[in-house]
Amino acid sequence: MAEGHLRFSPSVLARLGEELVPYADLGILELVKNAYDADATKCRIELLDANQPGGTVVVSDNGHGMTGADIADGWLVIGSSKKSHLKPTGLGRLPVGDKGLGRLAALRMGSGAHLTTRPRTEPGTSYGVQIEWSEFDAAETVEDVLLNVTSARTKLRPGSEIRILGLRDRLGRREVRRLARSVLLLTDPFAMDVGFRAELVAPEFEDLERLVRDAYFDAAEFHLVAEIGSDGQAAARVLDWRGEELWTAEHSTLSSSLYETSPAVFDLWVFLLDESRFRELSATKREVQDWLAVFGGVHLYHRDVRVSPYGDPGHDWLDMNLSRARSPELRPSTNTSVGRVVVSGSEELLIQKTDRSGFIENQAFQELRRFAMDALAWMARERLRDRERKRQEGRVAASKGVQRASNSLAQAVIELPASQRVSVERAVQRFERAHQRQTRELQNEVELYRTLATVGTTVAMFAHESRKPVELVLQMTRSIERRGRRALGDQYDATLAEPVAVINQSADALQSYAAVPLELLQRNKRRTGRVEINSVVEDMARLFRPFFKTAGVQVDLDLVDPSPALRGSIASVESIVANLITNALNAVSSRTQQKRARRVAIRTDFSGGRIVLQVLDSGPGINDIALGDIWLPGETTTPDGTGLGLTIVRDSVSDLGGTAVAVEHGEFGGAEFLIELPALAR
Repeated sequence: MAEGHLRFSPSVLARLGEELVPYADLGILELVKNAYDADATKCRIELLDANQPGGTVVVSDNGHGMTGADIADGWLVIGSSKKSHLKPTGLGRLPVGDKGLGRLAALRMGSGAHLTTRPRTEPGTSYGVQIEWSEFDAAETVEDVLLNVTSARTKLRPGSEIRILGLRDRLGRREVRRLARSVLLLTDPFAMDVGFRAELVAPEFEDLERLVRDAYFDAAEFHLVAEIGSDGQAAARVLDWRGEELWTAEHSTLSSSLYETSPAVFDLWVFLLDESRFRELSATKREVQDWLAVFGGVHLYHRDVRVSPYGDPGHDWLDMNLSRARSPELRPSTNTSVGRVVVSGSEELLIQKTDRSGFIENQAFQELRRFAMDALAWMARERLRDRERKRQEGRVAASKGVQRASNSLAQAVIELPASQRVSVERAVQRFERAHQRQTRELQNEVELYRTLATVGTTVAMFAHESRKPVELVLQMTRSIERRGRRALGDQYDATLAEPVAVINQSADALQSYAAVPLELLQRNKRRTGRVEINSVVEDMARLFRPFFKTAGVQVDLDLVDPSPALRGSIASVESIVANLITNALNAVSSRTQQKRARRVAIRTDFSGGRIVLQVLDSGPGINDIALGDIWLPGETTTPDGTGLGLTIVRDSVSDLGGTAVAVEHGEFGGAEFLIELPALAR
């Protein structure tokens, strides 16, 4: 009977190496981690003509090196490791390298690789091995290629050098910058002393290294420090920019349950990128923004070495940006903060993926993530409470200040000569009456917008909750259709097909209607910034499309190219466009429109440094109300209308520094609205 053993093709090396680790910096970092595991204090990465195919990458270190046996039985064995992950090295480090797959990925970057190593246990001796990948490509199996481990005498100190020869792909500026960032962040550049330094010989590295040296922690407004102990208990505190403690939290404040993960410390520095804040600092806003653009986000360190991709651009593993979008008040983002989660402990609770792209998301990882997110949520609540307290104190102080000013004015009048007192008292009385009228108007406006806010939150709740019964209706109609076709056969189309289709269409429409308030009430839209008018118009037209379709309205968009922009918030511009669309939709849907074509047009233009927004409809026009009165709250000609839509348009336009004009009967015969807003320079 024939016998054999398991063998594998050299093509597997390509799959394990080139395909498993897709980015060059990840493979090179695996070699740097090997240097860390070898108790090196220094590691040097040199790029020799690496910006073109055929270049060389050299990684050298001053670690303890390897013997010939170490090379044959360890370094050349892929998929296994003699490292004990629970046993500290001579310098007390816990090994971070794994089964050699990352190393293989780095070695496969070129046409060949050469290892030279000098073991500390054999002074004066060096060992070397040369790998030519073409020999493997020509072989039937990997075992057919024999690699010779050579030895020689040397006067050099212990350490290792790996040369990756004949690079297949060039390392351009983008790849080198990515590598430089990864190297700098590898061993927590924000710590005081890490005992290991990796140096990249490349101009990009010098630029980024300078950014690390110029760390701007003293410009941070808040510093969050949270910690999990070995018992799963956590605590947190927040310091201000002076280092004074603002708030503290015990475990019960952060979580109702223990965190079942490794001990860890979470540091986060939060910056308020406000020009007024930087007047007190030596750093500029632009310097801090540039620094955060490179190092911002929360990085994760395990066994003193950074784990990719946590904190990389586009990898917001704590959902900071999503949380800020949902609730932008006083929440940091990856662009306004920098932080680190440092995991300690030797237990194997956190396990890295084979492709080195982070941890397997087991319970321990999810618990670690929950801990950090709980700490962020707690800090946001404390900042909100603090802001609310200051707001209440400000209201009380303002009221007292007005009263003191009034008393002071009255006393000053009393002290005037009798000949002047009467005229001054009359002037003061006129001022007080005017001030009272202004106060009443402001109070009425506050009540108006509180009412609108209440309506908005109530509608949002109904919109959100309506999704469930609508989805149930759709599920039931699909069930009715299936059962009906089985039971009725050909008779189904004649009896049930039409009413079921109508129910489906109505349910789809309800889903679309529910999306409108939820879309408009997104909090991230309230932030001030650059707003492109065409983008808002297109979004609103898309959002209202189901309404237009149901009402049989033809909608024409005529938008100037390129789109002009203004400074404001998306919410304020949406309030203008949405209310004008609603007004037009109500007009063309009125009973008087039953026999007339239903048309709405929305146009944008740019003229004289100003944005022109025009909304026209084919409705009956503005009748039975004075033209100036249409802007007043509560005034409406629409049955069951609120009379608030055009008031909101007027106020929003005014807040943006624009003007609003209405025409009773415009181009289509119906109402026409012309909005002009100041534009940003093109």
